[in-house]
Amino acid sequence: MGLKFHGHKRDVDKEKHLRRMHQSTPWIESPLVGADHNSLVFSQRHEANSIELFFDLFFVANLATFTAYHSITDGDYLLGYVGFFGILWSTWFQITLHDVRFARDSLYERICKTVQFICFVGLALVGSQFNPASPKGDNINFRILCYTLVICRGLLAIQYLVVLFFTWKEKYAKLYLPLGLMFLIYAIAMGAFAAMTPAFQGQKKDHRLVYLVWYVVVTLEAIAAITISCCWRMLSFKKTHLMERMSLLTIIVIGEGAIGVTKTVSRLMGKHGLDVEGCFLIMCIIIILVFIWALYFDNFPHGHYGTIRQQIWSLLHFPFQLAIVGVVEGSQQLALARYTIKNALKVEESIMQYCDVDLLDGAKLRDKLMYLLSYFELDSKIETTPFYHEALEAIYKIGNETGICSAGKAAAYMNGDEGWPMEFVNVSMSISNGIYVGLGMKIPSKKLDEFEPLEIAVKGWELVYMYYWSCFCVLILCLILFLFLIRRHKADLFDYTSVISRFLVLGVGAALLGLWAEKERLYQALGSPMLLPICVILLFLVMVSDRLSSIWCNWRLKKSGKPYALEVEEHEHGHGGGHDAHGEIHERAPLQGHGHHDSVNLEDARKSAHYSVHTVYTDTSPLSNMNTEYKGQHEYAMEPLMSPPLTSPPLMSPDPSTPGLGAKPTGPGGYMAVSSGQNYGA
Repeated sequence: MGLKFHGHKRDVDKEKHLRRMHQSTPWIESPLVGADHNSLVFSQRHEANSIELFFDLFFVANLATFTAYHSITDGDYLLGYVGFFGILWSTWFQITLHDVRFARDSLYERICKTVQFICFVGLALVGSQFNPASPKGDNINFRILCYTLVICRGLLAIQYLVVLFFTWKEKYAKLYLPLGLMFLIYAIAMGAFAAMTPAFQGQKKDHRLVYLVWYVVVTLEAIAAITISCCWRMLSFKKTHLMERMSLLTIIVIGEGAIGVTKTVSRLMGKHGLDVEGCFLIMCIIIILVFIWALYFDNFPHGHYGTIRQQIWSLLHFPFQLAIVGVVEGSQQLALARYTIKNALKVEESIMQYCDVDLLDGAKLRDKLMYLLSYFELDSKIETTPFYHEALEAIYKIGNETGICSAGKAAAYMNGDEGWPMEFVNVSMSISNGIYVGLGMKIPSKKLDEFEPLEIAVKGWELVYMYYWSCFCVLILCLILFLFLIRRHKADLFDYTSVISRFLVLGVGAALLGLWAEKERLYQALGSPMLLPICVILLFLVMVSDRLSSIWCNWRLKKSGKPYALEVEEHEHGHGGGHDAHGEIHERAPLQGHGHHDSVNLEDARKSAHYSVHTVYTDTSPLSNMNTEYKGQHEYAMEPLMSPPLTSPPLMSPDPSTPGLGAKPTGPGGYMAVSSGQNYGA
């Protein structure tokens, strides 16, 4: 007996006597099924599906693994980091460009995704030893990378060939050439990567310039893919969820920084518990993550803002996300640098205290130095044990000396008249080296044969400072370009102040970058805890400027009583589906900002601009084999949106009364009225 609510059985109980139809995944499905025949673009869905999110996890796993295995201690490691990130990002990007337009859930698509998962695992294997600039490059590793890229590009070529087959089957002649070009691009890329493999045979090492082929090919294929989608608008990303995919990857990149923060906090305070300065630095890193997220998503594009601009916006995510990685990773390295320098100074100050102030000698001096050594627990890790024994040996030598810290000698040490005994230098250097190595930094063994770890660290911190503020400047510059690309309304005070504030912050970042040339001031800056707070303050000032200017602009606009456009609907959640096209009616708008999901009352909604003087842009030539010429958008005003003589019927039989699917324009002068429905995507 089923449950009853208000005297009625649940609806589910009414079907208990029926057999259910099981969901069955098709073997393969035509990408034309998901085509939008009104706008003549491919639009499979309005948000990312589960397998796309699953695929993104392999990207972040690769990035996290590569970051864990590579500490940026010199220029070669930095270039290797940028190079591998470029290969990884471009592979993800090319797969995403296909998926948002053509991928439909089927056994064929799941097999393709499985192969791509395997390729990304192969990239993770390569990433652990990826350092092309090393004279002892691992040829086996580089061949694996070439094989992986060959498989990935070959699969993409096959996928576009499958799309071409379905368009040929339906006689959509306009798509033959662009899809054929896409197939050719990936086939050429596959051939280029395959041609690289002979250069990595045996023990051959003279192939430094061969690495450029990777970077040139991935750059050219990205430019070519975007150019084709700009020239053939039917392959554009207008109604796809590409913007959502880019935003999700941005969250993932920021999230990788969150993973790094959890590691950094254990390094800073894992041994001795909470520390005021350590907590302060960790909070700064977290605030930087939050501010980067807010600056990006508070100004996230809503609605269609231009097909070409959208694709430029997508490509700019490579330097933007690389800059995020640099800022986040650099923030952690600066915090670790401050921790190491602070403790190294603590060791020196303790030794001077014992010798110059307390004038200890013999067993008392030895015991004090033993206490100092035991405080840092260098004997608790295998990698720091050698430094522990070196310091221990030097301490016992000091304990066996008499008068080593007498009043006269101690004064001579401090005045510089006499150098400190080597035993004291060895204690200080051994403990300081152990502190740095104990943080888990990956240092090449070849460098350790020539330099002390602390010497390598100092050179590495110089590089960290340089790329940190360089990435900060690139990040701010990308945010400025994003503002120009996504703006689709009349400029107001917000647009001016947001750009000006970012340019001012960019100038400060460039000035701080210039400090890299002054080594003495650079070391003073690295030894202070103020670098991360400065970054927080700069980002905070941009946030405050955006907030205040948006409040002022909204207040002035409402007070004027003029009609205005509403930027974003509450249900959109910042991206994905539900984007209204430019010029359509909006029902909700923020009161206090340009990009927030604040609610608005009905009076504000009634004051918004209800009509546009322009029709919504669409590519209104049918997907038929009649003509491959693209017409201007104004030429379609006086003709039907679907040509009657089709050689093949549309995939879906439209309702004759549905606007845009065979209906005659009914607006004045033959124009079709602006639809009040939703246009999804960009």
